[in-house]
Amino acid sequence: MKKITSTIRNYSLGFVLLGCIGSMSCTREADFDMEGTGTDGVAFSATIGQASRRGDNAWTGGELVGMKVRNETKTYFVSDATGAMGTDDEPYTWTAESGSYELHAWSPLTAESISLVDQSDADKMFACDLVDCKTTVNAQAVQLTFKHKMTRVWYELQQATDYTEDEKKNAVISYFGYANVKYTEGAIEKEGEPNAEISTRKIDDIHGEAFLVPGEMWDKPLIKVVIAGDTYIYTPKHSVQTDEERQTGVLKEGYNQRYYLKVSKKGLEVTMEDEPAWETVDETENVDNAMFKAVIPTEITGLDEYEAEGFESGNTFITDATIGFSITYKENNASGGIEFEGLCDRERTVSENEGGTVTFKFTNIRSDIKLKYTTEYMEVGYYLYNNGTYGEDYKEGSTAGVIFKVGQHETDDVANYDGKLTKIHGYAVALADEKNASQGTTFKWKEGNGTLHSNEYPEFGIGGGNTTQYMGYLNTKYLIEKVATLDNTTVPAASASTTKNTPSTITGTSGWYLPSHTQLKDLESLANFSHTNYTALSGTYWDSSLDSDANAYIVVFENGRINGTDFYKAVDSEQNVRLILTF
Repeated sequence: MKKITSTIRNYSLGFVLLGCIGSMSCTREADFDMEGTGTDGVAFSATIGQASRRGDNAWTGGELVGMKVRNETKTYFVSDATGAMGTDDEPYTWTAESGSYELHAWSPLTAESISLVDQSDADKMFACDLVDCKTTVNAQAVQLTFKHKMTRVWYELQQATDYTEDEKKNAVISYFGYANVKYTEGAIEKEGEPNAEISTRKIDDIHGEAFLVPGEMWDKPLIKVVIAGDTYIYTPKHSVQTDEERQTGVLKEGYNQRYYLKVSKKGLEVTMEDEPAWETVDETENVDNAMFKAVIPTEITGLDEYEAEGFESGNTFITDATIGFSITYKENNASGGIEFEGLCDRERTVSENEGGTVTFKFTNIRSDIKLKYTTEYMEVGYYLYNNGTYGEDYKEGSTAGVIFKVGQHETDDVANYDGKLTKIHGYAVALADEKNASQGTTFKWKEGNGTLHSNEYPEFGIGGGNTTQYMGYLNTKYLIEKVATLDNTTVPAASASTTKNTPSTITGTSGWYLPSHTQLKDLESLANFSHTNYTALSGTYWDSSLDSDANAYIVVFENGRINGTDFYKAVDSEQNVRLILTF
């Protein structure tokens, strides 16, 4: 078997290609020695393309390789760790007089189906790696450079909010894909549908990997997380902007695709990065002493007066994970900024006295960090203004709310907002609870006997508080339009949005609406923020998610934090209302 090793980063990604599949044996005693044979046999050697950044490829010997020239196929094998190859068949030959010819090689060589389902350890996983090579034989010695045919998927469980460290360590992550393939002359033949659960090789407490068949997985389950008895499924969708931008639903041939997972009781969030070269590390590496790396695109390094500190000389490996690193640049209006993926703390400062110098400090680094520049920089806790812009400072008389989520939620879609938005930048919450006609702060969810619960309701079919959707706008719209067709029935909590949106909505937004159950729970993201003229949620709050015509969903808060497990109240009871909007 072959193994590529090198030493980079903080996790182990050893590479092995196991050529022993089915009834074929890896025990080959014959040695193909070209020296002194007097023949014109070609001396082949094997290596793997896309070599690791540090270290060289290596073979352990015994890998079976199919070699085809025109319509003739022979069986070769890797004889030792140098990659030298031999055969028990009549070897392929070459002379200057006979000229060059094309050769196709692939490994593993087997006529049987290859099972991809169990990749729970290194041998089982690397038995699922498939490689091939097409080259020209034009000399007495030829090196075969193989390329990878499968997609190597890797995960990092970055966050497990609402769960203990032990529960996070014991989480089980798996992928979905094809259960079996045949590998015929370097071509992958898929069997069945890509709906089989694929176990992963667990590298450490938060990392794991597997090989999957390349192809599109849009609208198909791709990642499964089981933690403390709870199960979460990630399905990439074209309709989710971040999925579309990152192409999370496309498994690319020969790529290493890294999926970053954040799980909480509210659901599973997934981001991805990919690269064509498979970087690997020695299995014996001491993870604690390894260095994290920052991926910094040219859109950042090309900024005015760009400077970076905290990296090894000549690269972007982070010298000290606790101290972290900093990036400084100049920007006249200082409206842009740096977003990141990974585990760390971020601080942004702007020194207007120095011509718009912007500094980002990233500290307490706990994973590799991927950076991205945005011209519309915002953070959770920024204020949203009445003209649709946002910033760090409260503006008297022109501040609408506070941003509680940045970017588009995976279950949301710009098409949900009746043409009011062309892009979803984030979500903001009102500064205070709504007031009723008597200047109190409580509302009934429903008054009257009209029936609201029907299969037309956007979240129809949910139960037990198990909704995970960002659908407050659609829910609110449905409720208001539905009661307009009913006699003697009103929805006071939802209708508070109509009052707040009169006479006009905030520029460039959806207008105010009653949050869905998931959106209301996500307001906890502001629990640690103290804002001028912002009142933290305290008490019991209605959302727009409906359990039945007798009960609607609620969330109980105390000083901005969720406090209690109750999730419904009778619709004629009085509870608080806090509205949100999408911008």
